Amino acid sequence: MSTLEQIRTAIADTIRDYVTGNGGEIYAYPYVQGTVDLPCAMVMPGGGGRDNKAGDFTMTMARGTEKWSFQLLVLCARTHEDSGQQELDKFIDKAGPLSVRQAIWQKPDVGLGDVDVMVTGVAEYHGSYSMVRIEHVGAALQLQVHAF
Repeated sequence: MSTLEQIRTAIADTIRDYVTGNGGEIYAYPYVQGTVDLPCAMVMPGGGGRDNKAGDFTMTMARGTEKWSFQLLVLCARTHEDSGQQELDKFIDKAGPLSVRQAIWQKPDVGLGDVDVMVTGVAEYHGSYSMVRIEHVGAALQLQVHAF
């Protein structure tokens, strides 16, 4: 079974490969960073919300299946009120050359063979997202991963 580190890295690689393969640009980080290049996506365990549960290990006996919840934090530059949000929208649209959802949909095993990844929603969307005292636009996509 793939490790948490392998899953995070494979998600970031899948997104980066899809977007750059379609002529776009995105920096994809398997871990949350203090400073980033934009536009970027960071893989963060935890489903958001009240309990922010990251993992569920009770799906089968003998540790046969795990379910991981991630937030994929997508950030774009907020240099102009509209342009940053327009760019962000392209990353979270259901399809297109920059679509994170399309990247995962086309390669749900993210190259690992023993996981199934699905983008299930958007937890947050901010026109002003502060990180390291710099304002960005951002959205937190929710991902569910079944590892078996």
